[in-house]
Amino acid sequence: MKSLVGMVGVIFVALLLSGCQDTENEAVDQNVDAVDESSQDGVSSEGEEAVEDSEENKNEETQEEPSGGSSSSTSNDEQSEETEENNDGNSDSEEVEEESSDEAAGNHSDDYEDVQMTPYYFIDSHTYLTETDYLTAYSISRDETQGSSLGDRLEQSLKESDPSEQEILASFTNMTVEWPELTVNFNEEGTHLSTTSAQTTFFYESLFGISNLYGIEEITFTNPDGEEDISVAQRLVDAPMIIEEESGLARGYYTIYDVDLEQTVFIPGGQVGEQIADEAGEPFSFPETVEAMATVDSEGASHDSAIVEGLEVVETSFEDGVATVQYTLDEEIGTEADRIVFENAIQLAALDFKAREVRLINDTLQESVTYPLIEK
Repeated sequence: MKSLVGMVGVIFVALLLSGCQDTENEAVDQNVDAVDESSQDGVSSEGEEAVEDSEENKNEETQEEPSGGSSSSTSNDEQSEETEENNDGNSDSEEVEEESSDEAAGNHSDDYEDVQMTPYYFIDSHTYLTETDYLTAYSISRDETQGSSLGDRLEQSLKESDPSEQEILASFTNMTVEWPELTVNFNEEGTHLSTTSAQTTFFYESLFGISNLYGIEEITFTNPDGEEDISVAQRLVDAPMIIEEESGLARGYYTIYDVDLEQTVFIPGGQVGEQIADEAGEPFSFPETVEAMATVDSEGASHDSAIVEGLEVVETSFEDGVATVQYTLDEEIGTEADRIVFENAIQLAALDFKAREVRLINDTLQESVTYPLIEK
């Protein structure tokens, strides 16, 4: 019995202890749930407050945004204007570059080597008696060692080229020049000034031709007394002689090779029947003259063109006393001698137009050569 009561007591105590633990566990669980709910409520409340604050701040920023947006817009406008200005500047720069490029293309010869020849040129005449005619040809040379005036060179050329047997001009005259007039003062008269018919023709052709190539338009002869009345080379001269009336127009020059001189000389186109005027009788201009010089019209002619095969004239002009000829020369066909002959012929042709200088532009050599001519 006692033993049963003891066991019951033990069981009772065990149940009592178990009940106490359950009560404590429930209290703990309740406390944990309370804490969890409190924590959740706190977090939820703080989150809502944070969201509300965030929304309020966002609203405030949105309300302030117009002024800030205006600043941004202004900045963008300024950038746009700067961009437009830069574009305009670039456009202007491109236009300037295009103009410069166009100018460079139009004046490509400005990049060529410039060669300035000596201004001291000399003209010589050469006479030829053919079966049917008397011909007078000319040549041009330059001497940089000479420093003489144009008048002195004219006088030297006339005297050295005088075809008369007694060298009338060198022996019996002195000369004065006032452009465009030449006065020849004779200190002798009579038989000293007589010539044969051939010499008479050559004397005056040489006198008029050389004088013309120095820019002279009128020649006066005076006797020892200073009067305009004297017989020279079978001709009575008592008035000024107008070169254009005496020898006609000289337009273009063609070549003859002088075997004795071993030199190419140049004969005016008018002397050998080449065309020097258009169909209406109007004298050729300088560009037209150069164009005509490229061909020889006369059949069986003893003269040739100075513009040989391989040499091509690109452009020709005459402006303000400056004759310009631009050309190319195929170096596999043409020679240096061909180039020199061509340039001499062009100088003579330009002198007929009273050019003050000739500019010859060689596109093949990329060279621009200037020949000074009639500078009074």
